[in-house]
Amino acid sequence: MEMKTVFKKQFGELRSGWQIVLFILVLAGASAATTVPLVLLLNVRDTFALSAAALVGALLATLLATRFINRKPFIAVGLAVNGHTMRELGIGCLVGWLMMTGIFGIEYALGYLKVVATDLSFTQAAQTFAISIVFFAVAAMFEEVLFRGYLFQTLLRGINVIPSVVVMGVLFSLAHFRNPNASAFGLINTILVAILFCYAYWRTRGLWLPFGIHFAWNFSQTTLYGYPTSGIHFSNYELTKLTQFGPDWITGGAYGPEGGALATLMILLCGIYLYLSRTLQPYPGIVTLEREEERLQFQTFESRTYGQRLVEQAGRVAA
Repeated sequence: MEMKTVFKKQFGELRSGWQIVLFILVLAGASAATTVPLVLLLNVRDTFALSAAALVGALLATLLATRFINRKPFIAVGLAVNGHTMRELGIGCLVGWLMMTGIFGIEYALGYLKVVATDLSFTQAAQTFAISIVFFAVAAMFEEVLFRGYLFQTLLRGINVIPSVVVMGVLFSLAHFRNPNASAFGLINTILVAILFCYAYWRTRGLWLPFGIHFAWNFSQTTLYGYPTSGIHFSNYELTKLTQFGPDWITGGAYGPEGGALATLMILLCGIYLYLSRTLQPYPGIVTLEREEERLQFQTFESRTYGQRLVEQAGRVAA
């Protein structure tokens, strides 16, 4: 085996493992560049600002990786805006809201919770509603870019679908391991929902559907119904105050719905819907990170054309 084959594949692209190593290094540098100045120089501790900085760092790392490593446009990571984007985003938001509303409705019908409105004025409530949309959109997009973006899609090409989904599901769960009130049930559900988001990407080859589900789930969970989100109470973003009475294994207790059996049920029902839906499919001609030969169509940094490359390859074969 030639030494170059240890690092590169057929079309001269780095092997998936090396791409992941480089991306992690770039991500560490980009994240430090966007978050460290806020913390050390400006003494910023606000969750909103730090989430936004983390998202900028993840997007910057993704931009550098897709263009310099893969020689593909940034949108190849699943962020292309096309004729399916609004539909996927809308379906995702509707599904995420229905999942959390289903949990709330069942608990309410069983007498497991009591809900009261906050003492906010109409203006304050409208402001909280608008700010919550931005906050949870930023948080959801950060996690989708990080866990369903470049890392997951590069892993797909290296070890195929099922192992990639399992690996990213476990990593997503471990990222929530230190959250307050974390439980074994909650971590299992976190793995399941990560698998759901990965499958949502797989069905559409875009991040808009999993982002929509993720955003609407968290926004509804906290802002509309007043639950903790993964063990954290974002009280500044709540429009209702909720008290729970049911058993923790059903409701999730202090960890929130994600730690209970009702969340497991909703995740499974959503997975069945994604599997059976005939409207969810990749946009025709969408560019992804999956097909290595596509990089020959995007000569971003190389002067040779696709035709010239083919002639050169044919010459080497003939020789």
